[in-house]
Amino acid sequence: MKRLCKLILISIMAILLNSCINASKDDLSELIQTPKQDNPIIEGTWEVAEIKGNKLGENSNNIKLGDKLYVNKNLVAINESYAFPPTFSSKYVKLSEYLKNRGIEPSADFKDRNVVVINASQGQLFSRDLIITGDKYLFMIKDDNVLSLKKISDKVDSKVQDSYAKLASKERTTTDEGEDIAEDLSLLLGVRERVDPESDNALYKYYTYLIRIEPDNTIKYQKAEDIFLKNQDEYWRVSLDINNFTDLYDEIRAYPIKIKEKANDDIILKNYTLKNIHLNMRLNFISKDFISIDYTDDDNSNPIRKYALMETNNIAEKKFMTLQEFTGEDQSDVIFREKVKDEVNKNFSKADSKDINFDNTNFGIVRGQGLWAFQSSISKGDGDEFVQNFFNVDIAIGDSILNPTNSKINRDQVYNINTQFKDYLVLANKRYVLIQTPDEILIHRIKDGIIEKAPVYAIATRVPATIVSIDQYLGSNATDVEKAFDKYNYIIEK
Repeated sequence: MKRLCKLILISIMAILLNSCINASKDDLSELIQTPKQDNPIIEGTWEVAEIKGNKLGENSNNIKLGDKLYVNKNLVAINESYAFPPTFSSKYVKLSEYLKNRGIEPSADFKDRNVVVINASQGQLFSRDLIITGDKYLFMIKDDNVLSLKKISDKVDSKVQDSYAKLASKERTTTDEGEDIAEDLSLLLGVRERVDPESDNALYKYYTYLIRIEPDNTIKYQKAEDIFLKNQDEYWRVSLDINNFTDLYDEIRAYPIKIKEKANDDIILKNYTLKNIHLNMRLNFISKDFISIDYTDDDNSNPIRKYALMETNNIAEKKFMTLQEFTGEDQSDVIFREKVKDEVNKNFSKADSKDINFDNTNFGIVRGQGLWAFQSSISKGDGDEFVQNFFNVDIAIGDSILNPTNSKINRDQVYNINTQFKDYLVLANKRYVLIQTPDEILIHRIKDGIIEKAPVYAIATRVPATIVSIDQYLGSNATDVEKAFDKYNYIIEK
């Protein structure tokens, strides 16, 4: 599996493209003239000609008939949602499969049709898939609707572009690294709660907090069961349920919420579920791309705890990824094997590394004091002599992907603010840091790289909790996520 390498290549391309188009917002005309990337193949002004879907005739989150989509190398915009400047990528897909994966039943005419999908994005501020169906036609998916658009001009009026440039200069600021950010933010924070901290048999529940920081710095939150994720313009739910007969957590479900509304449980079980009645699993990391777990096998006499990583949209394959598949590097498994040998020699003085079974799928992602890390395990012996050790697996490409923001604030700074901190997270707008303690989630302002002593917001947590998912959105995406969270979830706390 080369997915991770593709993600890295796309990120590198985005950096290269963005390096050509960054400029000071103080000079809007200069900003508009600076970009050097080629004009996109869908350049022009497009008009929403038809809206179809579960809510036929209704607006799709403020998009209505006659609204305009503007596309050129400097701008992609529809109403208040925009990328300035955008990054483009494309893929060639089977249209019927693309629609099914987004919870939309395709027409029979689409069965064998292939199309080009252009993704226009600007970091966490904007992301849209635009599906090309002809020289003058394209469509995009928004909420429960399919929006068909017709080209009405090959260009974008300079006045339109200038209006979005002025809007960006007003709404968005720039980090020291030149990254555009917005004032408002929505954070989807997934947690694993241990609901019986005093019991020998652990019971877990999974929840998602929506923490919303509005443009006027008002902060609020909502809480719902299961892990709630956004993937482009669709929303997913991930859950892990206990088997009431065996008391094992043996069933993970990861599915688009639209699928749940249209399909029965048998379809979900077949296409979106990992179930193994012998495994007792915990969720450690969830994103739109990957799910990482640790687990024990009830068939084994010893409680060997292993780790595993799977693709979020392919968990029904019941296949754990190897390190080589994850990284896309041919030598990854060889390096991993050598790391296991070193750990055996270091921790088990009387053991021969040749006698230790090597499992190239035994690695996963875990959370600890502000960082995601890759972890594995080794074990030896039986019965009373059984011993197990856990160790980090260094993956050079991992840290920049898993921990993109926390470098702004270090653990010593957090400790100096709160000696009881358990975890922390620098929010994507770089203006706040979230600090988790054993019984609270606190939000502090950051000013000139310094954490302010007093928190500006606090959420009480009744039982021990571990962060398993972090998903942040800025600008218009922040508003979209807030509306979707309220729409698709039963809110248990706010």
